[in-house]
Amino acid sequence: MISSTVTSLRDAATWDPAALTAAALSWPGPGTALARLRDVTSALPAESWVERDAPVITPASLDPVGGGVRRRSLRYRGAAYQVRDAGTGLHPGDVLVPTSPDRPLLLVGTEHVGALVSSSFLGLHAADADLGLWIWAVLSSSSGRMFRTHIASGTARTATTKAALLDLAVPLPSPADRARLRRRLSDIELTTRRAEEEARETWWRITDLADGDWQTALATPTPQALDDGVPLGELCRQIVRGSSAGYSTEPGPDLLPVTDIGVLGGRPVRRWTPPGPNTVVAEPGDVFVAVAGNRPHAAPATTTTVVDRNLFVLRLHDPAIGPALVRYLNGQTGYGLRQALLTGSVIPNLTKAGLARLPVNLDNAVGDEPQAPLDVRLERALWG
Repeated sequence: MISSTVTSLRDAATWDPAALTAAALSWPGPGTALARLRDVTSALPAESWVERDAPVITPASLDPVGGGVRRRSLRYRGAAYQVRDAGTGLHPGDVLVPTSPDRPLLLVGTEHVGALVSSSFLGLHAADADLGLWIWAVLSSSSGRMFRTHIASGTARTATTKAALLDLAVPLPSPADRARLRRRLSDIELTTRRAEEEARETWWRITDLADGDWQTALATPTPQALDDGVPLGELCRQIVRGSSAGYSTEPGPDLLPVTDIGVLGGRPVRRWTPPGPNTVVAEPGDVFVAVAGNRPHAAPATTTTVVDRNLFVLRLHDPAIGPALVRYLNGQTGYGLRQALLTGSVIPNLTKAGLARLPVNLDNAVGDEPQAPLDVRLERALWG
């Protein structure tokens, strides 16, 4: 996730980037009371120890697009929480906060009883189940991920300390808002509880790399999965990357809105620009796919808009398949395949050639899998 803010250092008491950006940010929506996590929850200790080969829920186990546990790890060794019905440890209703801001939170449910959980999570116990649900939703939303990103530190791999997370001030809902949103947030959380993939140990295989593709050979033990479907490029008339252009911060009669990663993340349009020979314009029926980040997601175009350079726009031969294609690209299968095609280390990116190569099997797009990523749906539910 790429985010930025501008602030003046003239009267600043500190030049610490995390403190400066946190102070410059504000939660969306009308003004609400804020409280630090440490003041409204209790941090839980990790009381168990596990060796390798035991299935453990780690931050990497979480589905960064749809939320929930995707696959447990057999390689974790160290301190761990244990989910129990009673006594010490984690219990249903508790919240697990990953130190990586790119991952959603996990709301512990009855289906997790007996599970082992990595101590790299911050385990929180809220005073009541509704508050736990609210914290899960707020910090998993697009705004919550932005706040967690701004208090994170590190270069090649950013992470947030548990102390910084406990000091993070979050908005608290009024009793009326909590009651109004409880059902909607619960319904969204239920969509994260999908069947888990089988835990996988370290893999190896023998292959000839003389004329092969090193990237996919190193990324997956089953590279044949990248040939199981129709290449995305064959479904598109064009795959075009957006462009940079001068813009206005106010709408105007001759200006088009600019769709960027922030808009895909549920934020309102903040830029407008006149169409020109160097701009890329998307029409309803097109599909957006984010370029940058380790969790690029897809969204349908619903209006005529200029496309930011950090997005690809897919112009389909048959626009009717757009909704199914979005579900596929944001689902577990499509997301997993895209990870094998990312390039770059600090900021992984999708290339146009990699995106065109991605195999599509729309039979995997049926069902009630949400079109929008979890953080986008929570952003819309919380802040409208």
